[in-house]
Amino acid sequence: MNVPARIGRTRIDRWPLSVKETAAAAVTLGRFDGVHTGHQALLRATLDAARATPGMTSVALTFWPPPEWILRPAAPRRLLTTLEDRLRLMAAAGLDRIVVWPFDAATAALSPYDFLHAVRDALDMRTLLTGPNARIGKDRTGTPEIMAAAGAELGFAYRPISWQGTPGATASSHIRALLAGGDLGGVNRALGRLYSFEATVTRGAERGRTLGFPTANLRPPDWLAVPAFGIYAGVVNAEGRPQRAVVNIGVRPTFGPGERLIEVHVLEFAGDLYGQPLRLFLQARLREEQRFPTVEALRQAIRADVETAAALAWPEARELAPFVDAAPA
Repeated sequence: MNVPARIGRTRIDRWPLSVKETAAAAVTLGRFDGVHTGHQALLRATLDAARATPGMTSVALTFWPPPEWILRPAAPRRLLTTLEDRLRLMAAAGLDRIVVWPFDAATAALSPYDFLHAVRDALDMRTLLTGPNARIGKDRTGTPEIMAAAGAELGFAYRPISWQGTPGATASSHIRALLAGGDLGGVNRALGRLYSFEATVTRGAERGRTLGFPTANLRPPDWLAVPAFGIYAGVVNAEGRPQRAVVNIGVRPTFGPGERLIEVHVLEFAGDLYGQPLRLFLQARLREEQRFPTVEALRQAIRADVETAAALAWPEARELAPFVDAAPA
């Protein structure tokens, strides 16, 4: 687990902390997978709670690896974000500090009280904020009522934050289901930005080049949740600037059965991306993947996809943040 020391103004630490915090803190905690609009509301509330008291810091505590990977290793849950992306998204909220807790069997065995006691002591936690469905501690027995009772005993205030009224706010599990079902519009609304990931470009069979539409092949981690098979309009951050792309996620049925591929054709681009990291944003789902009777029919369909993607409005800068500074004018 590579944890940077700082992202922008936000300090990143790994648990256990080597130095006890001296400034009182407003703390939020959770998995924060996807850092969706509900999570963003929780992070803003934590910032507001810290700013209400002079000298108080805002802290978010998250877990890596995810608890489900330790508790249910036979059926690990796919994730919406890598740890690196999660930290960048959380830091973009303006937090003073993020603490990454390496979740393990010992963590899973902690009672809610013992867990909160450790966090209170290490961070001088004066306020704890969680989402509406938060559960902590062994067997997830730490309900909001138990957290409030622990706060009364340990000397911190507990505030559950409702996501009601936050546009698009929903659970990460629901967003994963939307993604698997191909509802990219629902995913992007729930995230408050375009769904994206970064992966290194690898070499493929170069069939796209023979069709006149060269592609960059991306292989994200197996545990990363990716959209349903289909053709998508997207944006890539290639050579330092965002550029339009058409993306095929699927098995290329016109050429026979094969493994899942993510093939990206960057519009009006002739450079070499092999071996480079490439961030892909998905803006819209254009159609389902399909088998064509001839290669020429496939070529015509790709040409139509390119025209459709090129006609879309550019995403707003906020839809690409914090991974791209701004959308082109």
